[in-house]
Amino acid sequence: MRAHSRPLRAHTLGLRAACLLLALVLGLMACGKREWPAPISSEDKFRWRSVQVMRSQGCVIVSLEASGGWQNIDTVNVMLEPVGDGPGDGCASCPFSPRIIRPFKSGDAGYKRDMNRIVLTVCELDPHKTYRVQAVGFNIFPSLGTVLTELMLAAPK
Repeated sequence: MRAHSRPLRAHTLGLRAACLLLALVLGLMACGKREWPAPISSEDKFRWRSVQVMRSQGCVIVSLEASGGWQNIDTVNVMLEPVGDGPGDGCASCPFSPRIIRPFKSGDAGYKRDMNRIVLTVCELDPHKTYRVQAVGFNIFPSLGTVLTELMLAAPK
C-alpha cells in the first residue's frame, strides 16, 4: 500500500506545480495590459479665462486666454455673423446664426499661440460691417465637450 501512495503524491505534487505555474504566467501577462488613456475631467478640461475681440480693417482678431488643462486645446473655431440690413445679414438682437466658421489648429495661418494665450485672425471680411463673434474650443479628448466664449460684437473702427 505504501508503494501505491507515492505515485499518487507525486501526481498531486505535479498537478499543484502546474497550476501554480499557470497562475504565475497568467499573472505576468496581466502586468503588460495596456488601456487607452481616459480623460480626467478635473485635470484635462480647460476654460476661457478672458476673451477680447478687435478689428483691423477687414480682419477680426480674437485673443483668448485659457486656464485649466489649456495644453489639451486641439482646435478653435471662430464663428462670425455679419450684422446689418443686407442679404444674409443677421440682426444684433436675433438668435446667433453664424454665417462664417473658420477652424484653427496649431500651425495654421492666422493662429498664434504663446503658452495659454491664443490669438486668431480672420481676414477677408467686409471692413464696413459689424460682426457678432463667438469662439468654440475643442479638447483633444472629445468626451470632455466644447468650450464656448460669450457672444461678442466687433464693430469697424
